[in-house]
Amino acid sequence: MDARGFTLIELIVAIAIGAILATIAVPGFTSLIADQRAKAASSELFESLLTARSEAITRNASVSLTPVAGGWDGGWQVLDPANQSNVLDDHGAVTGVVIQGPTAAVTYEASGRLLAGTAPVFLVTATAGSAVFSQCLSVDLTGRPYLVEGTTC
Repeated sequence: MDARGFTLIELIVAIAIGAILATIAVPGFTSLIADQRAKAASSELFESLLTARSEAITRNASVSLTPVAGGWDGGWQVLDPANQSNVLDDHGAVTGVVIQGPTAAVTYEASGRLLAGTAPVFLVTATAGSAVFSQCLSVDLTGRPYLVEGTTC
């Protein structure tokens, strides 16, 4: 008789090896996911800053990037200065990420520069167990945003 396939013992051994490999790989994946969440959120915020700056120059008016719903974690918007009900850029709440930033909006003048004062700094962090992954996003007074990995800009 020509028997094909696995025996029960071979199948159990294959499943056990697969379970061991999955157990080893899962912690590495959670760290990778947390790192990518921090990078994705900071990249989206970086893009929104560029959008607000570009819109200020294009419209020859002050444009603000404003936090939504109690902080930057709740999302952010770029609103049309001529019609505040017109949303130019909208990002919802981010999950698994904490964003620390200025308490007020970031406002670009028509020249593309920030309003006088201190340059805003955003710290985007995500955690996986005891590991913390951070991205630092800063804006200089000329209005140009910079993104670096780590807790300091």
